[in-house]
Amino acid sequence: MIAHLKLDDRLSVLRAEDRFRSWRSLDDERLCVVCKRKFTGRQVEIRRLGNRKYELRCPTDGCNAVPHLWIYPATPLVAYVLELDWYRVARQEHRTSRSKPRAKDRCV
Repeated sequence: MIAHLKLDDRLSVLRAEDRFRSWRSLDDERLCVVCKRKFTGRQVEIRRLGNRKYELRCPTDGCNAVPHLWIYPATPLVAYVLELDWYRVARQEHRTSRSKPRAKDRCV
């Protein structure tokens, strides 16, 4: 369920649930490395999970990225991230490393 929070509460939730980066205000920006969209704390999708717990999601439709996949937009790494789809490459390498060895790769 998407939570509709007051602005002060929204900032408190961002600060509590994003353990990777700090939020000084709702105008702080992040860049999603999955969809490459820049957004502010006002735009983050906040879902209420129950028991006073919340889940943060990228505001882009169809993107389910969570805070560990968001970076500060004013870092030297940003240009590189925008050019390279490293997240897709990492997922493919992870799948390949878990696949079964081919017959010619097996020891006899």
